Amino acid sequence: MSVLIFLDLEWNTTFYRSKGERLPFHELIEVAAIKVDRDTGAMLDSFHSYVHPKVSRKIDSRTYRLLPYSREELRELLAEAPGFLDMGPEFLHWCGDDPVFIEWGNNDVDVLLKNFEFHRLSFDAGWKCEYFDLQYMYQKLFGGDMALQPSLEKAVTELEMDTDLDFHSAWNDTYYTVLVYQTMLDRFEGLTLFHKPPKPKGPPPLWELDLGTFDSRWSCKNRREVSQPVCPLCAQPLVLGRWVRTGPTEQIQRCRCREHRRLYLVVTAEQDGRQWACRAAIYKDAGHYAERYHKTLRKLREKQNQSARDSQAAG
Repeated sequence: MSVLIFLDLEWNTTFYRSKGERLPFHELIEVAAIKVDRDTGAMLDSFHSYVHPKVSRKIDSRTYRLLPYSREELRELLAEAPGFLDMGPEFLHWCGDDPVFIEWGNNDVDVLLKNFEFHRLSFDAGWKCEYFDLQYMYQKLFGGDMALQPSLEKAVTELEMDTDLDFHSAWNDTYYTVLVYQTMLDRFEGLTLFHKPPKPKGPPPLWELDLGTFDSRWSCKNRREVSQPVCPLCAQPLVLGRWVRTGPTEQIQRCRCREHRRLYLVVTAEQDGRQWACRAAIYKDAGHYAERYHKTLRKLREKQNQSARDSQAAG
């Protein structure tokens, strides 16, 4: 019998200092998992624990807003919970060797492993895990817009399931994710798990920078490296063109250097839990970035021209 481990986590985003630098950290405060038979979808066993925070005892206000607990309830739950140094090894033992995780999205397993790393808890030699993004599988199989990431609540509603439990509780969300998987088994005969394909490799950038995490998707554009970019080849300020949003997680700005001519500044924002992890890069031979920029720009101009024609006709 092949077993899958459905996983959902809740965490509090805090910061810690390393070598004088202030770094973000997603500290776990709740872990929930359900073992499920891969072929039948039957629930076999479960694990659930709150986690007493050690890095920061202060819970961020955004965490309170997201979770279905009052401030008093959450404080009481966390005060009585084990710390990660106790809970982590216990959960790892429960998972067993070579676990296969299922999550809604692609953040939870990474956050789990980073908590092990932060607390310096090591794995047995040869230990490895695999994980699948059920959100991506749901989009592909049910024909959703691949540019939009459906929430678990949206999927449960679309599948007309009962929603008696609150969302954004790790235990409840794990249970709902199992229900979605069971529905997929019923509707798609011979269902097999599949991964999201890796992003195509593009041309190497002249310059790139990890901008960090932000509360809103595009607030990273206020960083000086993005708002006042310089040419990576000659360090001269760039003449800035128009920003074009080429996708939900990408914006491109065509720039110009007096010496090195046309360059493209690309900013990407990937959802990282409750925040946005952002990167910036500058390309000379921009390849598909330039193609996306010009294709989107043409569509915007066509839309503007059509609106102008409609206004004239109406006048």
